[in-house]
Amino acid sequence: MDIADIRRATAKVTAKGQPYELTDAVVDGVALRVFKNAPANLRELYRSSLEYAQHDFYVFQSDRFTFQQTWDAAAIVANALLRDGVKPGDRVAIAARNYPEWLFSFMGITSVGAIAVCMNAWWTTEEMAYGISDSGARLVIADAERVERLNPLLASHTFDVVTMRAPGTPSSSRVRPWSDFVAGASSNMPAVAIAPDDNATLLYTSGSTAHPKGVLATHRSIIHAVMGWECGAVIGAELAPGSVDPNPEFRPAMMLAVPLFHVAGLNVQFMSSFRGGRKLVGMYKWDPEEALRLIEAERITGFNGVPTMSWELVQSPNFDRYDLRSLKSAGGGGSAMAPEHSRQIEKRLNANGGAAGTGYGMTETNGLGTSISGADLAARPRSAGRPIPPVVTIKVVDEQGNEVPRGQTGEIWFHGAMNFRGYWNNPTATRATLSDGWVHSGDIGHMDDQDYVFITDRAKDMIIRGGENIGCQEVEAVLCDHPA
Repeated sequence: MDIADIRRATAKVTAKGQPYELTDAVVDGVALRVFKNAPANLRELYRSSLEYAQHDFYVFQSDRFTFQQTWDAAAIVANALLRDGVKPGDRVAIAARNYPEWLFSFMGITSVGAIAVCMNAWWTTEEMAYGISDSGARLVIADAERVERLNPLLASHTFDVVTMRAPGTPSSSRVRPWSDFVAGASSNMPAVAIAPDDNATLLYTSGSTAHPKGVLATHRSIIHAVMGWECGAVIGAELAPGSVDPNPEFRPAMMLAVPLFHVAGLNVQFMSSFRGGRKLVGMYKWDPEEALRLIEAERITGFNGVPTMSWELVQSPNFDRYDLRSLKSAGGGGSAMAPEHSRQIEKRLNANGGAAGTGYGMTETNGLGTSISGADLAARPRSAGRPIPPVVTIKVVDEQGNEVPRGQTGEIWFHGAMNFRGYWNNPTATRATLSDGWVHSGDIGHMDDQDYVFITDRAKDMIIRGGENIGCQEVEAVLCDHPA
């Protein structure tokens, strides 16, 4: 599709009076184009799902929750937090697998104006100590595995713990089971005032420093990532009339096979499910055979993991034994998708009218960035895609920050209302990564004359393993601490 066609379609979809109408706003001194009809905060984003109140929202093993039940459970958490004295701006951490209580906790925390600290569930005790101290979290909601790692810290730190799915964990004045935490709390969602640019989340990302950095996002930035994907899909439908079935056989359903402490799980999958009434099906841990079973049983329409997951899915020797008619898209982000991967995924899904896809974003952009799928991906298998209109602007710059001509290599920068506010407690790192609203990605690449982005290298010392960023200095620090 020619870039001129995309610009015309974008102008039409975002025009005055349209659902995705754009308007001007100044955020932290930066002029931005924002969606006029965006929900005011995340609580209102969650509330929008009540249009689908009786439809399934989250399925996890034997648990099944409708949108209404999820909203009610989140309201109970919100009221329990207020009863505990949690105030807007307080940090409350979650450290767990993708259990239903993770979702309820996140929704409750952000619905009362507190900041959800989404802790990496793979962290060691030492790393958890850093995350709690750095964020200043006053409460940690954790599952049994994480509680074991937190216990050694209770003597030297002041946080309290709420345990989920941790039978047998001794209770104390500072450690309570979930049942005690929520007992007696109302299921009527409280009406705490939350402005669009209030802080909402802290996600920790590894990079070129020894310690992970806390990426601070606002209600507006997360919502604009969600609406950016939505609007991009509407623009795509405008460009290809008839491509969207008005009466699909299967309701939208997404598999959640990546952790919620990453933007791929949190924003691309969880946050993006509310407004369209999409069912989310969680996995206890990644297993391609179990994933195939769930796709058939739950009629999954979309799969998005790291590229190796989609690859393992379509390479399963049992792939053809399942009824996978519902699956219309499969792909991944977090690391580059090899051309052969996308070709094999496309080949497998074509029989059902599906397509392979991939994208490129960062924690600092709330996951929103570029996308590419289907014929475009087949024609440019090494591209990360085009910037998702109308929110994302991308440019490639030289070492002085000057934009370079198309086709010339430089560092990739992102601009848009989805960008993070800054690094928590780290103004030096913020200044190095965020300037005049532009996020400096640390990725090296180029753009062609049709706006396709190609990533060719990293400017920062970083290893990517299964979509997880690992700073080289973190590895070196562990080696230096080892007795040998």
